Amino acid sequence: MPAPVALAGGRTLTVRPVSAGDVEALLSLYRSLPETDLYRRFFQAHLPPRTSIERMAGAALRGDIGLVAEVHEPDGTVRLVGEAACAVLPDGDGELALTVAPSARGWLGPYLLALLCDEAAARGLPNIEADVLQDNHPMLALAQARGYATMDHSECPSTVRVVFNSVGRVPTWPPGHDRRRVLVEVPGARWHAEAEARAAGLRVLVCPGPTSRWCRCPAVAGRPCPLAAAADAVVDAVDPDTSEAGRALLRAHHEFHARTPMLLEGPPAAAGVLDRLLELLPPPPR
Repeated sequence: MPAPVALAGGRTLTVRPVSAGDVEALLSLYRSLPETDLYRRFFQAHLPPRTSIERMAGAALRGDIGLVAEVHEPDGTVRLVGEAACAVLPDGDGELALTVAPSARGWLGPYLLALLCDEAAARGLPNIEADVLQDNHPMLALAQARGYATMDHSECPSTVRVVFNSVGRVPTWPPGHDRRRVLVEVPGARWHAEAEARAAGLRVLVCPGPTSRWCRCPAVAGRPCPLAAAADAVVDAVDPDTSEAGRALLRAHHEFHARTPMLLEGPPAAAGVLDRLLELLPPPPR
């Protein structure tokens, strides 16, 4: 764990592993949250049962990662102002949960997330996954700043599942997989055929490509992309006819990922793209 951080007014911040003795402090933190924040954290507008908090505090017993951030006041009082958790998933990635008290926002979230990613990398977890409400702009900004792809979308509630690397700027495919892997590059990181492709048994990751202001595209920067290199096929939906970024992306794929089959799908969204993709893919694994 890092050394204590000096704050204004003689206060210090410490981050340490969560423990069974933190249940009451965690409950106090969650009770201090507005209803909107509770919903963003738990996908419900009320506190979960105490047994759920006790389970969170026992992260180490399950082999998961749990951190708490505390502010130590000059008078000796201690306030828990944030928590971050990473549960180990069956596919070999970790799943993120993060809470920051309103008084500590703007600086503690990125700091806690960076520490959590360091812990995840030390445990051999290559990526962090998270279900995020579409209106949870602070959490989406944290994911975007680290370089992200999307794994799925849901409408009820409106969520997106994001994935980002625990070390680098580009996620990788989860270690455990038994499906053909398709990387889609499309502005906005949402592909019109993603639900249909997943229903067909494909593993789909959607990248915002080089048009995003959060662009972390290694291929355009002159390096191979780990997602494209390990994919069974790439769908390029960044229009090369009207966008220099689209032309740069296409050139980069030809240079670095020539062995990965590519389907070029410029706007408007093409009907029958899934049939064309399935023809391009190798046979499914047995």
